[in-house]
Amino acid sequence: MERFAQHDNFLNQDALAALQAYFQSQVRWTFGWQSNKKNAEVPFSHWNHDFLGAGSNNQTDLADQLLADPALASIAALWTQLQTRLLPGHALVRCYANAHTFGIEGYPHTDSRKPGNVTTIFYINPQWKPEWAGETVFLNDLGDIAHAVLPRPGRAVVFDGTIVHSARAVTRLCPALRVTLMFKTRAPGAEMDAEPHA
Repeated sequence: MERFAQHDNFLNQDALAALQAYFQSQVRWTFGWQSNKKNAEVPFSHWNHDFLGAGSNNQTDLADQLLADPALASIAALWTQLQTRLLPGHALVRCYANAHTFGIEGYPHTDSRKPGNVTTIFYINPQWKPEWAGETVFLNDLGDIAHAVLPRPGRAVVFDGTIVHSARAVTRLCPALRVTLMFKTRAPGAEMDAEPHA
């Protein structure tokens, strides 16, 4: 697997619309999630919703739990596509969503200390304009931006959890909630690793 890959229009329009409708009507956000819990200098938070109640240290495969819950059918459909097309054999250890508005940003962090622990970000918003900003940035070993990804609808980004990344703030022009859906997975043969930050 590549360390970073971007896939546009990952779902067909009907599947994406079903997922967006689920988020609009069913997701209840909780404020207080931190993107970098270990850095006391940045105690700021954003909105979060944990679909499987796993907690950040879970290493158990929760795919069966996701697939068995009829309320999560649109998320399970996306997971099935991800596993079939991009993540064969991966264990699903977490599934949650984050939300940001103007003035709420994430901070640089990694999701894992060990290679083969993979994060997939799926962008949910029905529309996104470049002037709204809200990019996810990925840093190289020098701390420079190697990739910047706008949250376009239906875009999936799959990356090794050891890559430092961050959600940038949306601009004051943005009237929308910036919504991302995360799948944290472990590749076959990869060492288990509870997340150090996210």
